[in-house]
Amino acid sequence: MSEGLFEQGLVDHPTDDTVQWRATLLQLVNWGGFVGLTTIPLRGEATMISGASGVGKSTILDAYTALMMPSDTKFNGASNDAVGGRARSAGQRTLLSYLRGAVDVVDDPKTGRPVEQLLRGKGTDTWGAVAMTFVNDRGGRFTALRTYYVPRRAVRSSDVQMQLATHEGSLALETLEVAVPERFHANTLKKLFPGIRVHRTYADFSAVLHARLGIGANGDGAKALRLLARIQAGNHVRSVDELYKDMVLEQPSTYAAADRAIEHFDDLDTAYTAMRTEEQKLELLDPISELHQRQVAARARLAELDSYGVTLPGDSPLRLWLLRTHARLLGAAVADNRAARERTTEELAASVSAETELQGDLEAAKEEHRAAGGGTLQSLALSLEQEAVVREDRLGRRAVLQERLLPLIDAADDDAAKVDEALMSVVAFSALQERARRWLSTAADDLARLTHERDAARDKGFPLSQRLSELRRERASLEGRAGRMPARMHELRAEVARASGLDVEELPFVAELVDVAPEEARWRTAVETVLGGSARVMLVPLDRFEEFSRGIDGLRLRGRLTFEGVALDLPDRGPGDPERVSGKLLHKDSPFSGWVQAHVADPARDALCVETASGLDGDGLRVTLAGQTRNGRRGAHGRNDVRDIIGFSNEDAIADIDREIAALEQRLGAIEDDVREIDRTRSVHERLRAAYDAVAAARFDDFDVEGSDRRISELERRREEILAADDRLQVLQGQIDTLVERLDRAQRARFELDRRREELTGRHGELVESEDLVNDRIEALERAGTVTLTAEQDASLAVELAAAVTPDDPDDPDRFQANAHRLTERLQAAVSDAQTEIRRAEEDLVAIFRVYTFHWDSPNLVATAESYPDFARILEEIRGKGLAQRRAEWRRRLTEWSGQDLVPLVGAMAASIEEIEDRLEPINAILRRLEFGASGHRLRIRLRRLSPAHVQVFMKDLRALAAESTTDLAEADLEKRFTDLSRFMQQLRKPTQSGEQPVGGSDRDRLLDVRRHVEISAERYDHTTGEMKATYRTLGEKSGGESQELVAFIVGSALRFRLGDEMRSRPRFAPVFLDEGFVKADSEFAGRAVEAWKGLGFQLIIGVPLDKVTGLEPHVDELLAITKNAATHQSWITPILAVEA
Repeated sequence: MSEGLFEQGLVDHPTDDTVQWRATLLQLVNWGGFVGLTTIPLRGEATMISGASGVGKSTILDAYTALMMPSDTKFNGASNDAVGGRARSAGQRTLLSYLRGAVDVVDDPKTGRPVEQLLRGKGTDTWGAVAMTFVNDRGGRFTALRTYYVPRRAVRSSDVQMQLATHEGSLALETLEVAVPERFHANTLKKLFPGIRVHRTYADFSAVLHARLGIGANGDGAKALRLLARIQAGNHVRSVDELYKDMVLEQPSTYAAADRAIEHFDDLDTAYTAMRTEEQKLELLDPISELHQRQVAARARLAELDSYGVTLPGDSPLRLWLLRTHARLLGAAVADNRAARERTTEELAASVSAETELQGDLEAAKEEHRAAGGGTLQSLALSLEQEAVVREDRLGRRAVLQERLLPLIDAADDDAAKVDEALMSVVAFSALQERARRWLSTAADDLARLTHERDAARDKGFPLSQRLSELRRERASLEGRAGRMPARMHELRAEVARASGLDVEELPFVAELVDVAPEEARWRTAVETVLGGSARVMLVPLDRFEEFSRGIDGLRLRGRLTFEGVALDLPDRGPGDPERVSGKLLHKDSPFSGWVQAHVADPARDALCVETASGLDGDGLRVTLAGQTRNGRRGAHGRNDVRDIIGFSNEDAIADIDREIAALEQRLGAIEDDVREIDRTRSVHERLRAAYDAVAAARFDDFDVEGSDRRISELERRREEILAADDRLQVLQGQIDTLVERLDRAQRARFELDRRREELTGRHGELVESEDLVNDRIEALERAGTVTLTAEQDASLAVELAAAVTPDDPDDPDRFQANAHRLTERLQAAVSDAQTEIRRAEEDLVAIFRVYTFHWDSPNLVATAESYPDFARILEEIRGKGLAQRRAEWRRRLTEWSGQDLVPLVGAMAASIEEIEDRLEPINAILRRLEFGASGHRLRIRLRRLSPAHVQVFMKDLRALAAESTTDLAEADLEKRFTDLSRFMQQLRKPTQSGEQPVGGSDRDRLLDVRRHVEISAERYDHTTGEMKATYRTLGEKSGGESQELVAFIVGSALRFRLGDEMRSRPRFAPVFLDEGFVKADSEFAGRAVEAWKGLGFQLIIGVPLDKVTGLEPHVDELLAITKNAATHQSWITPILAVEA
């Protein structure tokens, strides 16, 4: 006899005619670890299924889920939530894993891929079934059945073939295997089980279940089953609010109201999008008219230039025009030349007559002067003229000598004044000549010494330059490959690789396959010394060795290359002795690594590494840090190569080469500076020698200008004395001087006119010859008749020429060739510009057309410049009526948009919260009949409305938009109205519609899910006084047992409501499965929770771990123990019976 409220009769037995269905027999065939047919009897009001972890408790409960729930229902979380790693398939239990009896996943040792361990269905077809028989108070029975056929190639649950069936009465599945060959065909099942109904879809199957078993009211059976599935999953809840909202409340009607408003708004949005599309098309296509005009103008310009024949070789209209223009200019120039020659001839005749008269007057004046005693003056005048000629000659000689003496002045600035003085005095010049002779006596020896020094410096730089070239070649070789092998060895390898047909990568050197470990870097010299010889051996794959040898036999190599055929892919030997060379190496991962490890580990090479020479004494090969080797009494020291060659990477080698190159460049730079300094000294020496040679060969009388000046002064003084003694002679002399000056001017004028006449005459001949040549060419062109020149072309080319030569004169015949060249360049540039303009316009058009077809593709449109008429028509249509019509349509729809489309949403927001409040009353009515807790108090659910700021803003906008009218609005107001509407409606769209996936939920859920706008809590109160005893919001603050009891009361009462039995004394559908239920409750609280479920009229089937059996045993009617064989992984069920005293 149980204790508590039922013993006291606080919950009466049913007094109405409610018929209740209970689960009585669960049958499993090939399900999980249960092989073959397994029957599970379910008797009494509460059944406990227990066993160790992993034996199959959740497997049984998942079978019930698979039978009753939709196929997309996940199996309960007690097992799946505990899954870590790959146990039981790839992460969670599935229908396929249950039917095949997946035990575990093991990695295949050969492939490394995960392979499932299965109890059945490995490489073959398999099958299974789940059936539950329900019994009611009147003895009626009803069985639900699902059969499964699993093809061998099934890889997912959807590949499983399933049949859904119901039967009025019990079904024995022992004979079900007979239907397996037919894959449970409906006809086969009907023959096997007369009266059975096979359902084509789950909807048909569930409709029969709901109606026959009384699951849900008014078509709410699916909701009731969903709640049952949630209860069975036993998902962890943190608060009463979360518990109630997840378990009881469905999605509010606000979502449907919002979707209807969005659907109505989408028509308006479609019209707006169409209008915006037309605007975008207009914006995109608007430039094409101007681009087309530019293209047409450029083509017209190019056609005009082509008509001139600008780019044509040979005869062309342009050439004819140039010839005619040239002929015109030459004809005008000949006429001008003729007139100029006539004027010049007249002026020359007048000049000759004037010159003759002046000569007569001068002779008369000289005769009169001689008669008056002027013979001495004439003699003095002749001497003055002669001395002036001598002075000019000496002045020229002095200038030449001074120029040759400039090196002396540059070489010794202090002696510059002395050198200039030496040219003024015969004594000083004699001293300078003596100094020059002394300097020249040693000049040859000094020059030979400088030449020797320069040659010695050059010889010193030659080996350095040669070494620098080698290093640069070495560096260039290292940059293109890995390893440190010298370029010469790499070149030999490349040559034999080409000859043999092998890749360079297939022919590595031993040095490229090993490297000194970073922590052993100080032993590099020792390693290089020991392995230096074998490191230079090139390895050849043994299977290609003979082919390689034959291929290279005809080569004449420039060096000796040692190679060896080796076997590939030999096993690794593991790390070597760290005290020896092999233990200080790293090996490159390659097919050769096994051979190389064996090679370096050979005792003949694997030297023992010792710090100093004192460690060399002993057996076997040994090497010191410095590289000295000894093997018994034989030893060696030193290296043939300075540079290291062992290593995978050549970065260090390149860095060493860079440092050596920098040092060599510095030394070569210093040598080049020395050579340049010596060459400069030699150059100065040569210039000094030339200067001193000039001094030694010169005579002072040859450049004595001062002596001539003194002679001229003396002659002029004597002439002045004679003139001063006779006034008449002075007057006559003045007349003679004037006549001489006039005659000189007249002679110069005659000479100039004579030169001008000759020039004009020569110019006339050239012009006439050019004119004849041009006219001949013009006649040849006109006679051929292949070229024509129109008046329009003639005028246009004249304008082009003027523009080309501005600001110069286009009619200047002397500049005609230059002007013609400038015109040709201008026209050729115009051709290029026109072609560029055509190409750019075409590219811009094509770019616009491509963008258009990318956004608005049409099979009739091609993105080429030739499609301009098609796009122009589209543009014209948009400009003409397309955009206007779209705008008018959008305006009409926006004007017709009524806030009434949002009014239902306003109502739904309020009504949904009221529905939640209404939902509480029947649940609270159930709770009022149940004692809660040890004190016998009652429990009720309370609702508190919340007012989040974002919801208040949303509701304000919603009401405003629902109340606004769009009639009589200006264009800008309409645009703003639509923008506001669009922004508002965007909040209501699903994330997939808005293109966003926000973190933490979308605006749609935050605004439309009114469940978030209320807070649910539970209150414990004294039903006799109404006094509040406790408020429950979060479950974490309560013990596990208290939480379980609270959940049982709330969820159980909610389930009664969802099943549609809140007004009945007990639910029509009683089975409730709980996976690992009450695991956190002690015996007292667990008992109260169980009694709560039983008091609500439910039949409990509870899966619990072994450690909770004793706490729940007093409160259940039957205990089923599950056992599993660890070897076969098969499970079975054993009923535990009470021992009677």
